[in-house]
Amino acid sequence: MSANPEPTDGLGALILANGLADKLAQRLGAAHKALLDIGGEPMVLRVKQAVDACPQVRHSVIACLRDGPVAQALRGQVELVEANGGSFIEGIERGFEAMPEASRVLLVTCDMPLLTPVVVTEFASQVLASPEMDVVYAMVDIALVRKAYPDAHRTAVRLREGSYTAAGLSAVSRHFVENCGGTLMEAFAARKSKLAMARLLGWDFLARLAFGSLSVADIVRRSEELLNCRCRAVHLPYPECGFDVDTPSDLESARRAFARANGDGS
Repeated sequence: MSANPEPTDGLGALILANGLADKLAQRLGAAHKALLDIGGEPMVLRVKQAVDACPQVRHSVIACLRDGPVAQALRGQVELVEANGGSFIEGIERGFEAMPEASRVLLVTCDMPLLTPVVVTEFASQVLASPEMDVVYAMVDIALVRKAYPDAHRTAVRLREGSYTAAGLSAVSRHFVENCGGTLMEAFAARKSKLAMARLLGWDFLARLAFGSLSVADIVRRSEELLNCRCRAVHLPYPECGFDVDTPSDLESARRAFARANGDGS
């Protein structure tokens, strides 16, 4: 049996479709959000098509719950990594195991059906230009997203440089996942509790964030302190990666935009 290859600077990509049906899928009677139809194919496959067309990505897989709805629907069609639990960090760990040649992996959410190869390629280029970074996080000017998708309701954070929304693209290093996964899980678990976030980030930091007095550099610096790693924030001028499907109206907007982009104006 041959040994696993040593990790290189090549990029892997992990499309995140963990867990069971969320509120949107339940409302629409779907097995999982990732399986909602966009132009005749499951949304997650539209995302994977954009990722696979990126020349910097050498290997891509979809992370999902073992024997869950995504696994049952797509097993045998695409490469999957099936995690025993619903936690996203386990999915990332399984993804790195499936891509031993990758030193860093792009994390791509499954609910960005309008994602294009141009967007993925630009982000991948930014990641490769910073080989020392353990975490690279993409953000988009909220004004771009609202102009492109006026019916979509996106959450934005006001910083000194402007107002931004999170893109569904990030990148993490193998070193980060192996050494800082516990801290990442703590941050993820705290995200919906103001008290837990205050304990994690500090009341002063949250107050400055609420009043819009923080800069991008301040966010990066605090992230590095919290995660004990090198971080970088990347501004992407593409509204497609700031638009995800969270509501039925988002889904209809995505279907219309996809049809227009593919020559079907109906």
